[in-house]
Amino acid sequence: MKKLRVKLDKRSYDVLIGQNLLDKIGKLIKSRNTGNDIFIITDTKVASIYLDKVIKSFKNNGFVSIASGIIPEGEENKSWKNYEFLLHQLLDFDKNLDKNIVVICLGGGVVGDIGGFVAGTYRRGVHCIQVPTTLLSQVDSGIGGKTGINLGVVKNLVGMFYQPCLVIIDPLTLQTLDKREFRSGLAEVVKYGIIKDPSILSLLENHVNDLLSLSDMGLIEKIIQSSLNIKSRIVEQDERDEKDIRVVLNFGHTIGHAIESASKYKVYKHGEALSLGIMAAFEISSRLKILKDKNFQGRIENLLRNIGLPLKKNISCKNYAILESMKYDKKFQDGKNKFILPVKPGETKIKIGVDNKIIEDILKIKI
Repeated sequence: MKKLRVKLDKRSYDVLIGQNLLDKIGKLIKSRNTGNDIFIITDTKVASIYLDKVIKSFKNNGFVSIASGIIPEGEENKSWKNYEFLLHQLLDFDKNLDKNIVVICLGGGVVGDIGGFVAGTYRRGVHCIQVPTTLLSQVDSGIGGKTGINLGVVKNLVGMFYQPCLVIIDPLTLQTLDKREFRSGLAEVVKYGIIKDPSILSLLENHVNDLLSLSDMGLIEKIIQSSLNIKSRIVEQDERDEKDIRVVLNFGHTIGHAIESASKYKVYKHGEALSLGIMAAFEISSRLKILKDKNFQGRIENLLRNIGLPLKKNISCKNYAILESMKYDKKFQDGKNKFILPVKPGETKIKIGVDNKIIEDILKIKI
């Protein structure tokens, strides 16, 4: 088992990474004395595979007060309706408001976001443990403390920063992950290689087939740890996204999130939309003469293609809807958009106020 420490003063926490940790979850949490009353938030798909196993581990380690709240899977279910549903489920469990609650977020990014928001707002905050089960959540959304829900088709508009007290990552959960979801998660890994560590790109290029086949779990653990090392160091410097340091993690997300919203979360997985956002960011950077490495764009395009991620958007996703959705991006300020643009491998630049005509042209021609 590998351990990574996210250092945030009193809010610091460990990230544990290792195979079969899900079988040991009861023992791991028991040893940390975070609380005795376990409320597991998960979705229907993950519950059908892992909920019984997790409950059994808790019972085998002396926990007797255990309940769960289950929501449908999918980004469109990261909603106010399901947030309220989970709060009422938690209140039913905590009838006398005297329990020492630990919320366990068992699932992917949707479960982690809404579950973290529930934990952060119930009784003004109870202990939260993230147990990400998708590659995307294991390399990215499982740490950092961003929680929340979508408001209609506006992604992540309502939420808060609420750090977990522990993160438990078992790479073996990826063996039951849909291949499309796994490819989606690799888009976030590509992002880390572009913004901070080019060696990640080389690893992906040289071992893409091994990764997609899950034939080398050691390699999977390596990309998880490398990604989290990058994100944790950035979060430590700018926990609440106030210093234009953490914003680099949004590379590819400005247009990526807009594409998700414009398609009402029904066409693209997050990483698929991110893939389109990454290519758009490269094209913007090239047109504005910010991109210094002429071969970099083609290299990333080939890598995304080999992973199996889209480079062209579905025709049903209209350009005007994407541009309209961009206005709700949290980085959109004073009528101006904010893009993170690639310069060369491992280096990016913030650009405020990219002309919408350039964006519209790219959406028409390039993606």
